[in-house]
Amino acid sequence: MQYAAMKLSNANILLDANEIYALDQGLDKLIESMPDDEYESTLCRQVVYGVYIPQIDFDFPKSEIKRHIEECVNNWLIHINGLHAINIGIEDIEPYYDVTITGSCAHCPKPHTTNKVAFAALLIAPKDFKLGNGKTQAKTAYLRWFDMDILTTLLNRKGLFSLIAPEKRFKSEPTLENWRTYIDPHRAVKYAQKWR
Repeated sequence: MQYAAMKLSNANILLDANEIYALDQGLDKLIESMPDDEYESTLCRQVVYGVYIPQIDFDFPKSEIKRHIEECVNNWLIHINGLHAINIGIEDIEPYYDVTITGSCAHCPKPHTTNKVAFAALLIAPKDFKLGNGKTQAKTAYLRWFDMDILTTLLNRKGLFSLIAPEKRFKSEPTLENWRTYIDPHRAVKYAQKWR
């Protein structure tokens, strides 16, 4: 299982197992750089499928979750890979709010409805930022808060984007104008539904 709850103060914080190493090592060991125009000019676009997972103990209403997702568009997100903080972005997103995602957790014997949101997104990321095929671990990203360090933001984030798989049916790089023609809504929902 890639995601787990960690008890912190009076709440359970949703973490990617890959983020725990960075938390254990601490901020002084984390390698990060601030995104600038030169960095942004090296990024590539790709259409990706995934699921947005709100923090588990906060019981955000759907309207609030929708706002959380929308505030991430055209803002920097962070992905932690080992001790490297990688800046990526979502230029546009197609969330599937009307789809119910079910899930299982350790304390529930049967699958139940969740507040997770399936999506397709136009991602900008470094050329070597490779996603799996829907069967390997997803890459986790969350909104970067510039008034807080990356690890403090990680512990206080409202939710996370689980980036599951890229759209590979097209050879040309998508644009902001045509990326929605690349989307396969069935695949978007399928990946989100089976991701745990």
